[in-house]
Order: sequence, then C-alpha cells, then structure tokens
Amino acid sequence: MANILVTGSDGQLGREIAELTKKRASSDCYYFTDAAELDITDALAVETFVEKNSIDLIINCAAYNKVGEAEKQMDMAVKVNVTGPANLAATALKHNIYLIHFSTDYVFNGEARTPYHEADRTCPINAYGRTKYAGEVAVKKSGCMSIIIRTSWLYSPLTQDNFVRKMIGLSDYYEEIKVVCDQIGTPTYAADLAEALLKIIPQLSKENPIYGEVFHYSNEGKCSWADFAEKIMSTLKIDCDIIRVTSEEYADSVRRPAYSVLDKTLIKKRFGVAVPSWERSLSKAARLFKR
Repeated sequence: MANILVTGSDGQLGREIAELTKKRASSDCYYFTDAAELDITDALAVETFVEKNSIDLIINCAAYNKVGEAEKQMDMAVKVNVTGPANLAATALKHNIYLIHFSTDYVFNGEARTPYHEADRTCPINAYGRTKYAGEVAVKKSGCMSIIIRTSWLYSPLTQDNFVRKMIGLSDYYEEIKVVCDQIGTPTYAADLAEALLKIIPQLSKENPIYGEVFHYSNEGKCSWADFAEKIMSTLKIDCDIIRVTSEEYADSVRRPAYSVLDKTLIKKRFGVAVPSWERSLSKAARLFKR
C-alpha cells in the first residue's frame, strides 16, 4: 500500500487519474489536491502535508498553462511552474520518495521537422515554455528520485478548458471557425496519459532509482490544429466549416512552436506503455463530450 499525492487534481490529467483510480481496485491511497487544499508554492505547506499523510509518491499535475496570459502574468507562472516543482522536489528528496513531474512540448522552439527526442536541445520561445523548462531544471537539480514526462495538446471531456470544448462551443455560435494550419503537433487524450502513468508507477524502484530522467508521451501521429478541428467536427457530426489560416493571419500575440511532435520510443521501451493514435483516442473520447 502506498500513499500517493496528486497535485493539480482539478486539471485535465488530475481528473482523469482520479476517474481511473475509482474504477480500479487498489490498496493505494490517493490524496487529490488542488490549490485550495495544498498550495505547492508554499514550501512549508508541502512539507507539512507530505509528513502528516506519510506520502510515498508525489505526482505533480499542477501547472500554470495559460500560454497567452503567462506573458503578462510571469510572476504567477514562475510560482506555479518553477517554485512549486522545486518545493515538491525538495520534499521528495528529504523523504526519499519519487516525484513524477509533467512538462510540455513547448520546451522546444519548433524548428525541427522530425519528432523530438528527450535529449534534443530545448529552446522555449514563450513565457509558458520557459517556466515549464525551468521547472524541469529545478526537479533535476534537487537530486530527488524523479521522472519528468513531457506531453502535448492535452484534452479531456472531464473539464471545460481545452481545445475540443472550445471548438464545440464556437460551433454553437458560428458556421465557420478560423484555425491555424501551420502549427504541427499531436493531440493527447488525458485518459491515455493517466493509463500510462498507472502502468509506470509500479515500475519505479528505489533499488534502481531514476534521477530526473525525461520521457515523452503523447498520442501517436501528427496533425495541425486545423486538422484536429476538422476531425472534431466530423467525429462529433457537427456542421461547422474550419477555415485554415496561417499563424501570421491568425495574428496571435504569443509565439508558439511550429512543430512539436514528440518521439515516444523511450517511454514505450522502458515502461511498456501503450500509445494509441490521436484519431482513435478522439473517437473514444467523443461520446463523453456532451453538447
């Protein structure tokens, strides 16, 4: 039996982990917390919670992931994406427990044209990416037992704030929607990532510890945001046209990677996790998106 702390439990991944653990018989005890229950930017609060509840493993799903607002709210992005992971890592080191920390494809600049490997050079081009990368560095520098999992274009039917929900909502008011066609990545169903996580946890060993190793997980395949939007409309049978525009035409004030497809070879070999295609996973998730 293990006591497992999950931070950021109101987010997409946190909710999918909670949903999945409800369905599975397990002797592990999960503590699901969001900012109201545990402020990870408060080092003393983190230490007190872990000690009081005899936590054996920390899963950090908390993140300031509002890409546009991070440019203006840099202090908040740093607190959640850098200070928070640093506090969790320091506590994990003190108590000799593992930390699983989630990061993002936005640590890359998007200039590649083949899937990014874990060892490829990072070069974030916006505030969100820079703070998430700084969070990775903080976890590694702490010296705690840890793995870092980068993911991309996350969505879940259990929350409202994601691309699929946005497309569904806009289609209620507009007959056509402009979506960028020159940013290439991979949508990731958060339930698939939660499944992978629960397969990884039992394989983490203190006898053969891992210190700050990075892994990539997203669904298989690649597409543009416009491709993703078109697939959402066709899968959900929504009568709405997607107008393909360039990033320049869309005039987003924040730079985003033009290409951020992740190579999943390492995580599949090391932990034996399944990685479904993004189209298959969207079809599976579609029935759960209520309009």
